Amino acid sequence: MNGIILEKDALVASIKEQYENIGRLKYQRALLEFFDKGIFIGDNVFETSFKLRPGLAPLAYEVSGPYCAMSNEYATLGRIYENGQQIFESDIKQQIQQRTAAMVWLFLSVIDHNPKKILLVGAGKLALEIVHYLKHFIPNLSEINYHARNQRIEFFEKPCKTISVCANYQNELKPETYDTIIMATNTDTCLINENNIDSVQPGTAIVSLCTTSQTGEIAGTIYNRDDVNVMFDYDLTRGFTPDMQAADNAGFLGKVLLLSELLEGNQPGGLVEKKNILRLTGTPMQNVAVLDMMHWLENT
Repeated sequence: MNGIILEKDALVASIKEQYENIGRLKYQRALLEFFDKGIFIGDNVFETSFKLRPGLAPLAYEVSGPYCAMSNEYATLGRIYENGQQIFESDIKQQIQQRTAAMVWLFLSVIDHNPKKILLVGAGKLALEIVHYLKHFIPNLSEINYHARNQRIEFFEKPCKTISVCANYQNELKPETYDTIIMATNTDTCLINENNIDSVQPGTAIVSLCTTSQTGEIAGTIYNRDDVNVMFDYDLTRGFTPDMQAADNAGFLGKVLLLSELLEGNQPGGLVEKKNILRLTGTPMQNVAVLDMMHWLENT
């Protein structure tokens, strides 16, 4: 059932529920990196979560996602255990893209951000999934711009057109002209840095999707600026990747708000006056939501 498309409203609601009940989840995450003669060849994210249930043994969730840098592809396998017995297993690679797109929308909606002029950095499968979610929740969305290494007419522009969204290729990255910037790409170059952050409009939402351990979309010093709000999906984002660890060690992450705190009503100040960075690394909460939905579908 790895090709199943989860219902968009239900997936967003399921992810939100996990964050609202985050106290019931106990999780750990490991990132293993692999190099050959100093050259990065891949990594693997391995996570285990226990969901506490009153009067019952907890459910255990296990997700593994090895990534190959040469092919720029990853695999993701998810399992659920109950009372020491495996009760569900599935390749959830396609659903990982869906839940990441759902998470983008959940985050934007929680801070009441209304995207009007959108720039997608990247034009791969995840970027396309994000367009589908944006169109679903913003039915009148008719146009987005995208910046990528090359124009992708067949793979990206034409699929967008089938859902009545015109995707316009931008050869240069000009963040100053957008109110919503969503980075869904793999790069070791800081796309948002001290050279262009001042040009970003106040109130702009910058969504950074960390898809591999080598992603460095935002310069660490940006997180420490007075004109920037910083929001993470969960606590482990702070030290999940080398760029985040460096920013944390430098003391740049002292004013971060988590999604669970936003859902409790702790909105950051100056959402309209400041630039708003949403850093998403892909969390156990999202994967638990996906596995719960797929397990339920298998048994209905």
